Amino acid sequence: MLLGLLQFVVGVVTSLFGVLLLLRVWTYAWALSPRHPFVQLSRRVSDWLVEPLSKVILRQGGYDWPSLLAAFLVAVVAVLLQRVLTGMPMTPIGLVVAPFATVLRWALEMISWGAFIWVAMTWLNPQSPMTYALGTLIDPFIRPIRRVLPMFGRFDFSPIVVILLANLALILVTPISHGYIPL
Repeated sequence: MLLGLLQFVVGVVTSLFGVLLLLRVWTYAWALSPRHPFVQLSRRVSDWLVEPLSKVILRQGGYDWPSLLAAFLVAVVAVLLQRVLTGMPMTPIGLVVAPFATVLRWALEMISWGAFIWVAMTWLNPQSPMTYALGTLIDPFIRPIRRVLPMFGRFDFSPIVVILLANLALILVTPISHGYIPL
């Protein structure tokens, strides 16, 4: 019982931290203002890890490589802790492939939840600056669907399609992130 609770807490903490690191990467790529609440939150939580890495790996080409490396390192730690806490063997897929799948899982979860929250915010407070910023971050995933799927009256179903596609991909990626190969 206590071990299960510890596994849950470790999983939640590493996932939240990994998602914040990926949010930092994404907000850097889209050049959001350093004063934006998304940017400030991700920086305040992760500067202790990203800043030392930025002295070794530089930000280049519009990408925050130190933050992406930090997300990968957190994924490695998450996979190792999961292996130790569950007693799973240290297999090559569990130690090599699972961290990459974990980062991909975090990105898919961020896209899915981001699209869901953006839709709710457009209904509740469409003029909010947070709605605009979240729409900017989610738009690269929704725009290709909008080109294919027309609007039905005033209803735009492209965010729902993005959420469904992200969750379908999560069905495949999640077992791999835990070290299992779905057959």
